[in-house]
Amino acid sequence: MLKLNSTNKPLLPKGVGTFFPERAAKKKKIEEIILTTFSKWGFQDIVTPGFEFLDVLSEGLDEELIDKSYKFIDRGTGRILALRPDITAQIARIAAASYTEKPKPLRLSYRTNVFRYEEEHAGREQEIFQVGGELIGADLPESDAEMVAIAVESLRETGLNNFEIAMGQIGFFKGMLTSAGLDSSTYIKVKDAFSKKEMLRVEELLSGISKTQRNKLLKIADLFGSEEILDKAEAIADNKESKKAVQNIRDVYKMLKLYGLDKYILIDLAEVRGFDYYTGILFEVFVKGIGYEIGSGGRYDSLLAKFGFDCPSTGFAFDVERLIAAVDAQDIELKTDGVNILLIDFNKDKSAAIKLAKTLRDNGYNVARDIIKRDLNSSLNYANEWGIPTAVVIGTKDLKMDEALIIDTKTNEKRTIKINQLSELKI
Repeated sequence: MLKLNSTNKPLLPKGVGTFFPERAAKKKKIEEIILTTFSKWGFQDIVTPGFEFLDVLSEGLDEELIDKSYKFIDRGTGRILALRPDITAQIARIAAASYTEKPKPLRLSYRTNVFRYEEEHAGREQEIFQVGGELIGADLPESDAEMVAIAVESLRETGLNNFEIAMGQIGFFKGMLTSAGLDSSTYIKVKDAFSKKEMLRVEELLSGISKTQRNKLLKIADLFGSEEILDKAEAIADNKESKKAVQNIRDVYKMLKLYGLDKYILIDLAEVRGFDYYTGILFEVFVKGIGYEIGSGGRYDSLLAKFGFDCPSTGFAFDVERLIAAVDAQDIELKTDGVNILLIDFNKDKSAAIKLAKTLRDNGYNVARDIIKRDLNSSLNYANEWGIPTAVVIGTKDLKMDEALIIDTKTNEKRTIKINQLSELKI
């Protein structure tokens, strides 16, 4: 048997952790809030396998995700399996295999975990908990606006309000980069430097093109702000793809105005994350007090074709742990489904307590019975340690058979009521 204090070896690998009850309750509540929001918008839940054949799944993964996948051998077939590093690729495979003939759009929501190897110095989790959705089979601006609107509504339902959605359109940057006439090597280097916001490096890489083209590309870094930024983007757009991208983001923004959600939107045409993955609108979610995005998404019209089903798609996901951090940072009190009542019974015959516990549960309370023999103070200490707000005591010498003592475990305030009134207890 392993003695936990007898070795210096870590008990868990880097990048994974345990959700203890209080935090697990927050995780559950946040996921339920977001999935309920998706349901209200017509989405249905889907559950995907925890691992798949790598050669199948890799059709929808980029090289970086394939490299970061946790791989092992299937004992039955000898083929390589991988823990899912990304659920969108799985849903794309499922849609291509099972939903090609179904009327569109297809609306799927999920809560899941994905696994990605990260170097220890990166400081990132290797098991990432996500909740999100995919809208498959719709290519109009209204579908992109719907996903952004669901993201906003989900955040508001958690109690968050001090947040913004940074929304871009990857086609704008792609068009401008192609129009500059860069050779393939410089094209890739500029793209990478731009994604890292290394503008001095970008300027250096663009030294071989005309001053006019160089200035246009450098101006992209300043294209973030309110709706008026689109006029500046339109002024430098010198190609069909970029002009089309500007019009597309105008149309999506117009829809978000109809939803009354434009106050949450920051337009950011300098965002080039997911250059090789996204094909149109993309967005990231930022919350005050958190120095990193807590969710992201966008349009990925090319992904399903890799599984043999050419179909437009858009979607997004929240990082649940980051969302918990955001809720904590803004001191938002989530009403979680913890234990409401500790039922403490001093009767020798336990039938009354068992019946009472069932009655309380049937009335919507979460009830734990104290099933260890101890004195009242010890039972109340137990309730305090586990955050149980109310103790219901029966069977003491001071109580009649039809009475219960109600104790607030935080304040120690006490009152006696009739047992048949317990179903009306306010907690």
